[in-house]
Order: sequence, then C-alpha cells, then structure tokens
Amino acid sequence: MNNQNLQKFPELQTSRLILNRPVQIDLDDLVHHLNSDSAFSENTLNIPFPYKREHAEFFLNELVDKGFESGNNFTFAIREKGNPRLIGAIGIHPEKNHHKAEIGYWLAKEFWNNGYVSEALNEIIRFAFEELQLHKIHASHFPHNPASGRIMQKCGMNLEAHLKEEFFKKGRFIDVYRYSILK
Repeated sequence: MNNQNLQKFPELQTSRLILNRPVQIDLDDLVHHLNSDSAFSENTLNIPFPYKREHAEFFLNELVDKGFESGNNFTFAIREKGNPRLIGAIGIHPEKNHHKAEIGYWLAKEFWNNGYVSEALNEIIRFAFEELQLHKIHASHFPHNPASGRIMQKCGMNLEAHLKEEFFKKGRFIDVYRYSILK
C-alpha cells in the first residue's frame, strides 16, 4: 500500500503498546515529558529546551497533522495498552522518490529501560516495509547517546556510517552515527 492511499491515520499495536495519532489532549503530556529534562533536547536535533506549549502545538499542527496530510511524515504517539496517556513519540519521514525513510523517536524518562522503544521501532519498521512499501529505513544518533544505537542494533539495523560534523547545534558541529535496514 502506498502512503498516498492511507485515508485515515493508522493505528499500530504491539504486545504492550499502541502507536496512534497524537491529538490535542496529548499537549500537556508532551510539554510535561519534554520539559522534564534537557536530555531530550541534547539527544535529538529538533526538540527545544525548555519545551513550551507553543512547541507542542507546532508539533501537533505542523508535523503530525500537515505531515500526514502531505504523506511526508507519520508521527505516532507511543502509549501503553490500557493507558491512554502519551509516553513518547516515534516518527517516520518517507522520501517517496527514493523509497526510503528516516525514523526518529523519544520516550519519557520514567519509561526508559522497559524495551518500549525497541518494540515501537520494530513495529514502525514493519509498517514502513509492508504498508508503505519502502526499501530502506535509516536512523541516526549522536555519539553521546549510545543507548539509541543499541536500540537500532536490537531492531536489526546496521551501522552504515559515522558522519563527521554532520549537524551544527548550539554553536558546534556534532557527529552522528547512521544505522539502516533494507527490506
């Protein structure tokens, strides 16, 4: 199925999680989790700190809603089954012309070390290959966040490159490690 054929935002399930569309009632959880620790900003390229309500509204309106409408972004809320609260997010950003996509994710600190991100990432990889019919998935992490690389490896992704000074953030150039998996 091509993502242009998806009429409604998909809902994905794993044994312990529901991955679905973030909605207005998630704004407070977004602000709470992402403003609780600067680690989210330090370990990602685009999450600011402090994280304010206007950041959450931009995330919801521009990235989630408009991204889905254009087919250029699927950002899923990560929720525990039986608990409707947002505990994280995982996004896939297809490059349709190249049959590939980049994945990014974060999870609230109190839910770390439970295998939730690996579980969500495995499901997003399945969704990308089976439903979006993509050929390649890639994700990156900063050298100071090796735990993210271990998650990628656990999900079958292989180290593809160490990109030197790939991004400019907070006044300095930062390396990234890029992992990928082929269909």
